[in-house]
Amino acid sequence: MLELTRLVIFDLDKTLTRRDTLLPYLLGFLVRRPWYVFRTLHLPVAALLFWFGAISSERLKEVFMTAFLAGTSREEIQCWSSIFIGKLLAHGMRREGIEKLNQHVIAGDHTILLSASPDIYVHEIGNRLGFTETICTRVEWVSDRLTGRLANANLHGAEKVKYLDKLREKYPNATITAYADNYSDLDLLRQVDNGILVNGSWKACRMAYTYGISRQYWQS
Repeated sequence: MLELTRLVIFDLDKTLTRRDTLLPYLLGFLVRRPWYVFRTLHLPVAALLFWFGAISSERLKEVFMTAFLAGTSREEIQCWSSIFIGKLLAHGMRREGIEKLNQHVIAGDHTILLSASPDIYVHEIGNRLGFTETICTRVEWVSDRLTGRLANANLHGAEKVKYLDKLREKYPNATITAYADNYSDLDLLRQVDNGILVNGSWKACRMAYTYGISRQYWQS
């Protein structure tokens, strides 16, 4: 157990960023490997299955990552991730979100980036933004080749709450603030000391009001 006073959790996609990151990452890689398009023809069917509840978000993520990235070397992934992250940080971040993060960093708070997006680019984003700690979905490698499968549970919804429990065990005396945008993050925001819904949908804002969760809108 570690002694900390303030712990601050930030979601990534559509909280700190203007939009989701995974699909642009995958499509950007496809531009570099256009012949992979034939590996993606089944993806609309997978998306429909997810929409109708036939497969989980975790399985959908694996299907997409396998189609776009399976068999890619670590060197190729690192090269594309560096390019993608550079463009994202230059043009894809919410200005007010970065300002809020910097305020917490300057105040000496222990900042955590907690994201369902994959570690192939999220860890480096966390490093470049100055986060103390980054927790995200990990991908599987075999012989330095990406398989497309996940190496841990998809850090979405209830899985984020499980990590919150681990953080409370690790930092039992800390007050915890969390910023997130998604309806699926409401349970996380309810269980911290200071939960803030950022740029939430109408449905998420309505439930946040019911739960007494603060709401903010951050300009792009």
